Amino acid sequence: MYEALFRRFIEDHDKTSLAEVRFAYGNLSGRVGITVNVILCAVKFMLGILSGSVSVVADAVHNLADAAASVATLLGFRLAAKPADVEHPFGHGRIEYVAGFCIAGLILLIGFKLMEASVEKILAPEPPEVSVSMLVILTASIALQLWLGRFNKTIGERIDSAAIRAAAADSLNDCVATVVVVLSLALHYATGIDVDGWAGILVALFILHSGWEAARDTLQPLL
Repeated sequence: MYEALFRRFIEDHDKTSLAEVRFAYGNLSGRVGITVNVILCAVKFMLGILSGSVSVVADAVHNLADAAASVATLLGFRLAAKPADVEHPFGHGRIEYVAGFCIAGLILLIGFKLMEASVEKILAPEPPEVSVSMLVILTASIALQLWLGRFNKTIGERIDSAAIRAAAADSLNDCVATVVVVLSLALHYATGIDVDGWAGILVALFILHSGWEAARDTLQPLL
């Protein structure tokens, strides 16, 4: 599915044992992840502010965390590509795992903050303003998140990268979280029942689970 993209942007894309090819894959993953997640964050944040939906804002912040994670992945691959020196005779390859662990810590922090905001929304509810166009846009974002998750999963498996596999898992979890948000808003639109705060809690739980999985997958190779 992604072969044409790899061939266009990565020279010798099939020679994944080469350090420069591995770096090129990590670079492509980071740049694509930053672009997609910044777009999703901007759109969702605008929708969340206009509608007053804490769950949509939570979903937007999740995408912002993913964009930051892509930056960390990109920097990690750049540093890991540096050759060995006197102070680092075995090279800088472990920096990739450090980057993945930093991603996990960021995701966990975001999850706890959004959990707090969602609880506050439950205690002091303010029903969101939902429209059909809003539901359509959020549904379309699921397809884009799914594409990004599969894209990173393909790269992570191809070059055996824990950091990129962690980013892929988080992107795929985003799809589930956004589905929860869309269903909660659709319920409110159809029946007037406000479960926005509870949906925000579910999104926060998805974020926390994703952060825990990413931390576990990157901490073991570091140890």
